[in-house]
Amino acid sequence: ILRFLIYVAYNLRLETSYLKERCAKLPNSFKVRPENLFSSSLCVDYGSPPNGRKVRPWNGRSNEPSQRSISGQVTAFDHQSILITSVWMADKTQCCPAEVKGICCYSLQDVSLGQFLRDSCFNLSLKCQNSTCKKSVLDHSLSFIHNDGLINITVEQMDDPLPPPPQTKKRPPVEEEFEEAIATWTYCTNCAKVVTPLVYISEDTWKYSFGKFLECSFYNRDAEMNSPDHGCSCQMQSAATLYFGCGRLAARFTYENVKSFGVFVRRHLPIDDSFHRIEALHHLEQIATASAELFVAFDKHIEKVSREARSLFGSAANRPEHLQTVLAELGTIGSEVDHAAKTLQEKIASVSEKLGRSLSHGTVLSVNEALFRFPWYARRYLFMLTSAWNERISAVGEAITAMKKLAASAPSGGQRGDIVPNIVGDGGAGDALIESMRRLRQLHDLYSQYNATDTMTALPLIPGSEKSFRHDSREFHDDDFDDAEFATDGIDADVLASRRRLADHETDTTRGRPRKSLGTPAQQHTSDQETKIRRGREPSPVPSMSRNKAINTPGGAVKSAINRFFNRVGRETDPYMVNLGLFQEGRPRLEVGVGGIIVPVFDEQPSTVIAYSLSSAEYTKQFQQFSKTEGAPDGDIADANIHSTGQDSSSGSVLPRPTHRRQSSTASNASGSVTPSSEKKDIERRMLVRNKSHIKHTFRDYDEKGQQTCKFVCTAYWATQFHAVRQAFLTPKDQLSSSSSTASQASSHTPRNLDVEKCFIQSLSSSQPWAASGGKSGASFARTADERFVIKYISRTELQMFLDCAPAYFEYLSKAFFHGLPTVLCKIVGVYQIGSHDRVTGKRTMEQVAVMQNIFYGKKISKVFDLKGSLRGRFAKDKVAATEVVTREGLSRNLSDSELSSRQYDDHNSSGEDVENEVEVQLRDRAYEPTTLVSTLLDGDFLEFTAGRPLPLTDRAKAVFHMSVLNDTLFLSIINVLDYSILVGIDEERMELVVGIIDFMRQYDILKQMERVGKSLPMVVGSEAPTIIQPPLYKARFTNAMERYFMTVPNKWTVI
Repeated sequence: ILRFLIYVAYNLRLETSYLKERCAKLPNSFKVRPENLFSSSLCVDYGSPPNGRKVRPWNGRSNEPSQRSISGQVTAFDHQSILITSVWMADKTQCCPAEVKGICCYSLQDVSLGQFLRDSCFNLSLKCQNSTCKKSVLDHSLSFIHNDGLINITVEQMDDPLPPPPQTKKRPPVEEEFEEAIATWTYCTNCAKVVTPLVYISEDTWKYSFGKFLECSFYNRDAEMNSPDHGCSCQMQSAATLYFGCGRLAARFTYENVKSFGVFVRRHLPIDDSFHRIEALHHLEQIATASAELFVAFDKHIEKVSREARSLFGSAANRPEHLQTVLAELGTIGSEVDHAAKTLQEKIASVSEKLGRSLSHGTVLSVNEALFRFPWYARRYLFMLTSAWNERISAVGEAITAMKKLAASAPSGGQRGDIVPNIVGDGGAGDALIESMRRLRQLHDLYSQYNATDTMTALPLIPGSEKSFRHDSREFHDDDFDDAEFATDGIDADVLASRRRLADHETDTTRGRPRKSLGTPAQQHTSDQETKIRRGREPSPVPSMSRNKAINTPGGAVKSAINRFFNRVGRETDPYMVNLGLFQEGRPRLEVGVGGIIVPVFDEQPSTVIAYSLSSAEYTKQFQQFSKTEGAPDGDIADANIHSTGQDSSSGSVLPRPTHRRQSSTASNASGSVTPSSEKKDIERRMLVRNKSHIKHTFRDYDEKGQQTCKFVCTAYWATQFHAVRQAFLTPKDQLSSSSSTASQASSHTPRNLDVEKCFIQSLSSSQPWAASGGKSGASFARTADERFVIKYISRTELQMFLDCAPAYFEYLSKAFFHGLPTVLCKIVGVYQIGSHDRVTGKRTMEQVAVMQNIFYGKKISKVFDLKGSLRGRFAKDKVAATEVVTREGLSRNLSDSELSSRQYDDHNSSGEDVENEVEVQLRDRAYEPTTLVSTLLDGDFLEFTAGRPLPLTDRAKAVFHMSVLNDTLFLSIINVLDYSILVGIDEERMELVVGIIDFMRQYDILKQMERVGKSLPMVVGSEAPTIIQPPLYKARFTNAMERYFMTVPNKWTVI
């Protein structure tokens, strides 16, 4: 303690001499605050530890027991040192990467202020640390960065030398080769003049610790200039520019504020259910308006057809009972339209009220996922209902047309009885009338057994719903896309190998067991006929298999093309049908998914094909079979299934309750028998399975006549492993880490009751093309409506390369999710191949896509940089930010910060509860704000943005960022991947860098080697190397560039 008191007294003596020569003073209102009194300098306050740190900071003598307090707490002994980051710059170029240095004041690690000025500022023979730099000290600048400030030192040559010092001035001891004295003066930027006289520094100022000089410059925010002669009392830290002069040289010290960035790395991506609630409300408004207009159109159309039918009563050729049947059918349809309009409007109003009330309260307590899934149920219900009306009205129209033809062909003045025999025997209009009346009665009998206006019971019974679903196992091996046009050699071989392994497992499990038939052939034939009648068409005498075989015959393709041409030419609109408009979009005739999930499919949105496939019964069946082959317990298989959880009957949902046989076991597991630790272990086990689990699913769409209009195929690669990745990444953090009791309590305040896989499907069910600017690869992108995911179109080469190294990718992610490995890799949560064949237009498509997280989801990004570590050709051509104004009709939204449970490496983070409340408010306030699409800039633009200086990061953010980059680049180098880059978005509101490594799906193959050679040929000596180099060299260049682009900004609480 005595030694420390002597140390403090000595420092105060030197510091007061320095402040006196700078003409500085403390304000009269200054008071010493006893809390956080750790410095031995005047008017220095370090503030409280950031984020409540209690770790002992670096003090330069941590291993000495004499430097530790007896209580173990942080004391003034621990703050007699300082960590700084130094950067040497020549113009706007770094001579060497930023370096963190530690100064232990008044020790061998320290120098005096005079020594620093003599050796580092006024020594023109000083060489740059970069051996390739030949510039002198006058062409360099030295910057010291600490906490929230930066001191920049530049040396200038003056026209005239300084005047000699007074002879009476006691000069400090100097060596013989340095006879010049050092003077100081101050220039005030506010007053725009020199505000202190020229003063030669004294011996005490010469001996003043350079570490303490920096500490005083960074933390003394209260000192003012004391220059009454010049009328300046400005703040010394921010307004004063300090000069030191020696001979003809002058060293200028300027201070500027620096804001350090935190680094945001998303660890979990839970769904933001408030967005989907808002979308559901908007969707319900559209449905209410469109359905009201549609019902009015039906009323007017029925009235028109009724008048047309009544006009035929005067014709003697038509029977009155036929006309009465037609009018009765029209009356029945009209009453159904009126009742359906009233019932649907009441239901929409009820659901809208519940959604609006839950949104205003900001909780999910009264919200069931069925409520914001209701719009698509309502749209499909209306489509099926109005299609049935159209079909019945069309049958009425056929009868009226036949009656008109019969009346026109009847002789004038004939009696009604004379015409009857001609109706029966006539081969033209008479037969048409008999056939139309038979069809009308058949449709009347078919639809009379359903209460078509009751949304509670009619929806699953409307033709085409899951009650009429009969799964055809032939689709499992339907390879209509496996022709020369869609051939993908290695990829298809993987799919076939997965099927073969699955079939072998089924053979082993069923060997020795009696085969169980699902029904007699007659029963199966009857149910097929029933299915077709319910779809609104007559059963065809030709089986579906024979039709498929006809297409696959050598002449089948030609016949299909001819039929398609004539169907296109001869396709006419039925004048007796009402245009359904909005309700016929999204291919509503497709079968519903397991558990009653309805996913619309849009040809221009490939993500909807993926969503529909993931919700289908065939995908679920294959997924469960793969799970069984991997040895998962039955309960785990049920938990992994998206359809294992029933709907809440108390929510007033119109959805059918799924009768899945795994439901009871899932309920028992959900009651608390499965602990979070065991759940995490099971997810990790499924993620590390190395057996391929590729699932190929084919489905078709039909028109109202039962003719196939379009065929889709979706292949999900590594399905079970990616399912585990989604379970780990898309599940809220508290749900995996908290105990079962805590989880049950938190479920009423967080969207924990929403299934992860269902939320993933819901995100994919709506997307739009996304013009991600700035990239040179030319890849196409799409983005989901809730902005959670980005769909990237990849080549078959990239797909095959990624599938080959997928096991290593899953193993790496398991270490990140479950063992705390730092990583900034952009998470890929699914890889798919999507194909479609439109039989109407003849268009065929086959795309490979990777579904990945949107790194900038929920962030307000002002600038985006794509950094590769090379400057060759790395300047963006168009640096003007494009603005994309999105209205309520658009699908793109710039949501607020919804990451409530992700790990953020920053030192100014508020509590989780406060962040959650803030996010809910911002979500409601900014749900419909326009989205600004910022153009992506490259490495050269980044250096222009930072003026060549590294971008400052907080100490902890830089440490984790550095470790993550090292881990990721080492992993990518091991699997022979290159040409990746890191995407950096700047969120200026939160002072965060949102980062993620992207484009890591391309390996160093022969094509990349040829590209490297081609780009190296025109190189000249001294130019930048091409971006394509060997993976180890690419890794080294990338990591070195990250050290040049970003620097650590230490503070007084930093630990090394």
